[in-house]
Amino acid sequence: MAEDRVVWDELRTAGFLHALRDAHREATLVLFGGLSRAAGFKERTYGVGAFELLESHLDRVFKRDLAETVVRDDLNGSPGWRYGPYRVLLKRHEFGNVRAIRWDRASPTKQAVARQGYVDDPQLELPLGIQRDTPGVITLVLAHSASEEPLEMELFLGRPRWNADGGTAWHWIREIDDAIGPDPRRKLVERTMPLWDDADGKDDTDDVPMRLRRETRSA
Repeated sequence: MAEDRVVWDELRTAGFLHALRDAHREATLVLFGGLSRAAGFKERTYGVGAFELLESHLDRVFKRDLAETVVRDDLNGSPGWRYGPYRVLLKRHEFGNVRAIRWDRASPTKQAVARQGYVDDPQLELPLGIQRDTPGVITLVLAHSASEEPLEMELFLGRPRWNADGGTAWHWIREIDDAIGPDPRRKLVERTMPLWDDADGKDDTDDVPMRLRRETRSA
């Protein structure tokens, strides 16, 4: 099975993708609710704010919902979170241009991530002089962006590809939106009601235990 399918299915089943989506949505609403271009805030402020708010909201949602399976795992000071063998770093992109990212112009850490070995496109590593990735860990990038008027959000997860050759920026990339399906962090909990006796003359069909289903959020 292709790597993107394996990674996507595992992270979706764990609720990791849903946590990424929720954190980005919450962070974006806070950002645009707190800053105003009319007040003089410029693109640089929005960019830094978007990155820092997303980092904070990811910490919050993972601690709340997936504390037993997700750990903070930074790389060379770049904020990261890891589920199993998959580490995710952040990258803000220009809205609508996620496939135009130039990794050869990114930070040294993101350059190193883009140079990771990939079975379908082997490339030599650059001698960047920074910490190498943890053996057995695949580092992915969460590309995020949003526009204020109209309010639109973009969130993608993928495996970056070193593209100094002018080629594609991603080995694979998928969008994280509402199409990822039901949130597995929510589950149906069955509660069995106590049985009653038939002293009141009800027939046997009335003595079947009743089960109520209610939807609760797991801790």
